[in-house]
Amino acid sequence: MEDTNLYEFTDLETLDTLYAWANEAIEQEENPVRSLTFIAEENPKQIFANDTPTGFSVEIEEREEFLQIDLTRRINGSGEDYTEEGYKFLSGTVYVFSHPETEAYTVFAVSDREFFNQAVRRYIQGLPPTVSTSFLSTGELRQLLNKLSDGINGNFYVTKGVTKSPGGDTEVKYFDNSRYFDLFNIEEVSEQNYYVDKIEFELRQSRHEFRGQLSRKGASRYVSGNQSIYFKKILPNLATLLSAKGDLFNDKAREYGSREAETIEIIYEEGAIKGREENVRLINALEGLKRSSITVYHKNPYMHASVLDYEDGTNADVFLTSDRRVSIVPGFNASRKSLSRICDRINQGFLEGDVSEGEDRSKDPEEYFVAG
Repeated sequence: MEDTNLYEFTDLETLDTLYAWANEAIEQEENPVRSLTFIAEENPKQIFANDTPTGFSVEIEEREEFLQIDLTRRINGSGEDYTEEGYKFLSGTVYVFSHPETEAYTVFAVSDREFFNQAVRRYIQGLPPTVSTSFLSTGELRQLLNKLSDGINGNFYVTKGVTKSPGGDTEVKYFDNSRYFDLFNIEEVSEQNYYVDKIEFELRQSRHEFRGQLSRKGASRYVSGNQSIYFKKILPNLATLLSAKGDLFNDKAREYGSREAETIEIIYEEGAIKGREENVRLINALEGLKRSSITVYHKNPYMHASVLDYEDGTNADVFLTSDRRVSIVPGFNASRKSLSRICDRINQGFLEGDVSEGEDRSKDPEEYFVAG
């Protein structure tokens, strides 16, 4: 991937000049702006400098209002793109800026899919637990588009939607001249059998059009149109929602010497969880969590399992004790990053619900039966 040198890099100091550069870059290249909005508990510059994941190298240049990072990842493998020694490099320039009044930051590159997914996204995911991604439910993704529709002059239309089921099925739907809410109103989504994973959309105005994409994991694209719509409207609103979602998982670790912990709960419509076979389905969903192990204590009549996240040592207990509630009780070592991963996995692999802060609870399942 090569940088588009439309502005001399020495001229890129403010966010406005960076946004203008990005606009001109996508007009002259085949690649869009690809972004990932993430959460950091402190300015990530020192983390970038001191905690580089294995296989990556970075060169950081601090500009007036953002960071410019030359990012390289070495990937081992075989094939025509690899050297005789069995490796290849993915390299490019990325930019990181903050969103005021939130703990959210956005990293972006004008790049192809491989560099973004295998280098940029993997780099952020490989950083210490103080840096984490978050996720939006179908309802929160629609809430975001509702807010954008209300705040931007023009009409939002969906051109493509990707929906997924807890069973792992994926459906790609194409739309012709349909408003964005039509995606959320299709039967399988409205009945919560599928959740919305990605939406490609167009904003049509009297003088301008904007094309882009949003995903539930905080990734987005700017394909064409007015850069202010993307950088000053879409990304700040996305950052606000992701930051608020991330707050639900922050400072939830149990204090040493105490049996009590602040729980996280995923709430469903009454009766949504039907039958004791759902206990097994939730266990299967948790077993799909990468780089972790699960210990099952009870399958019947209630479900109680413990999750250990190998990434940072987080442990948490998961209970299913009613027809509308899954409760997560964080352990002594519980990071925001890992708790978000656990809840996201339940939403994807079991059933999508509303994540909220619960009451202070112990690990005694009888408490959950009384409250459920």
